[in-house]
Amino acid sequence: MGELQHTKIPARIRRAANYVARFLFYGLLAGIVAFSGLMLWAQQPASRDPAAPAVYVEIPSGAGAALIAQQLESAGIVRDQQLFRLLLWVRGAETSLRAGRYQLQPSQHPMEIITVLEEGRSVAEQVVIPEGYSIEDIAARLAALGLVDKQRFIQVARDGALAYGGEVPFDLPVATLEGYLFPDTYQFHKGQSEESIVRQMTQRFRQVVERYVEPYLDTTALHLHEVITLASIVEKEIRYDFERRKVAGVYLNRLDIDMPLQADPTVRYVMEEDRTRVLYRDLEIESPYNTYRNRGLPPGPIASPGLASILAVLNPADVDYFFFVARGDGTHQFSRTFEEHVRARRELGY
Repeated sequence: MGELQHTKIPARIRRAANYVARFLFYGLLAGIVAFSGLMLWAQQPASRDPAAPAVYVEIPSGAGAALIAQQLESAGIVRDQQLFRLLLWVRGAETSLRAGRYQLQPSQHPMEIITVLEEGRSVAEQVVIPEGYSIEDIAARLAALGLVDKQRFIQVARDGALAYGGEVPFDLPVATLEGYLFPDTYQFHKGQSEESIVRQMTQRFRQVVERYVEPYLDTTALHLHEVITLASIVEKEIRYDFERRKVAGVYLNRLDIDMPLQADPTVRYVMEEDRTRVLYRDLEIESPYNTYRNRGLPPGPIASPGLASILAVLNPADVDYFFFVARGDGTHQFSRTFEEHVRARRELGY
């Protein structure tokens, strides 16, 4: 056998191959340099003026990266929407931006803006929930501010398992969280879920109860749920604080002798018509919340009582009244006997 012959590559082919390799290398290097420069440019803020005024941007639910980038460019928050989308792609954040109302500065770097949108650091909306609001009242107020879907909020608040995704952290004989959405001033965020808002309000309830209510539960034969239930009725009955403990005392006197509470607010709670005046026909409504037809407390609260009404139930006025009737000026006429009550009603024009 002869020796293997080594094929010699012609010099011109070697030179061409070297040229191609160099071209590819320098082309790749130029591409890397160009991409790096583009990335540096993309990360520059829209304004270098730290005093540039903040801009509020509303990111709608379900908005994609293209729409968000377009909004930010239109608002003057980013230089170029395409470059911003490139940053989103590099960051892997195209699908992780959250809806909400954001306060953004033109001087913020785009990567910082992406972090804000990813973490959902939207502008907080201060909302006051007054004492005596029911779930429907709260839902209406939050929906009017664009914070919740009204029907979804009602559905979640009336089924604690939906709010907590399982077991509710309260010992409740009913599913609804009525009465447990504590009336207070809150900071809510647009884009915050209905479940999250309900949990935030019930968490506030727990904080208040643990600090101010639980130390006094040993002074009453009522369980916490019963205290909150009665407090919600007191809350709906009174207009002036000086009557709060007195009304609580009347209802507790009735409970002590197994007398029906006959509380108009419990009837209004189940009335289909939105009326402040309870008519005789309303007293026949078939419902466990109708305290004219049923003795004892209703199954649960009819609204969110404030701390003052809760404490009034725990420390009621020592009165021997069993009846009261509204005077028409926000106060009530209290009576010890049914005969006195009938006379008071007649004198007040009932």
